Amino acid sequence: MATAVALSFSLSLKHPVALGIRIPQTPAICRRIGPRISTFRTFAVAMAPTPLEVCVKASVTTPNKLGDCPFCQRVLLTMEEKHLPYDMKLVDLSNKPEWFLQISPEGKVPVAKFDENWVPDSDVIAQTLEEKYPEPPLVTPQEKASVYVFVITDMCLDVINS
Repeated sequence: MATAVALSFSLSLKHPVALGIRIPQTPAICRRIGPRISTFRTFAVAMAPTPLEVCVKASVTTPNKLGDCPFCQRVLLTMEEKHLPYDMKLVDLSNKPEWFLQISPEGKVPVAKFDENWVPDSDVIAQTLEEKYPEPPLVTPQEKASVYVFVITDMCLDVINS
């Protein structure tokens, strides 16, 4: 099982806006450094023993950039939100390398490596991440999921009955 580690986290993330990460700025965690204010927040992180390997789509127009696949982005965002280290391998889907076809015979992305096994499909990868690294939980709690189903069912019945 992964161990929890306390880290000092600053707002100088690689892509905080692209990842949708917001960190509250309260005076208790801000400190003044010369003419600017630096914000730090300490939190517990569940760390994988080694970085998880994940193959994702490379950009068609810009070399060495993440592509436009929402399934790959879902997996990467899940890993980011769970604060898991990962090794991202960009795959050019128009010219698939041989090593990638050995990992994923269908040639589809995303593919992630768990315990020496390569797992395809973003749904399966997200579910496996949730099971192996439950903190922070990203799934909708069962009690709230049932309320949502009730509201949608009630709205549909209103439309049908009117």
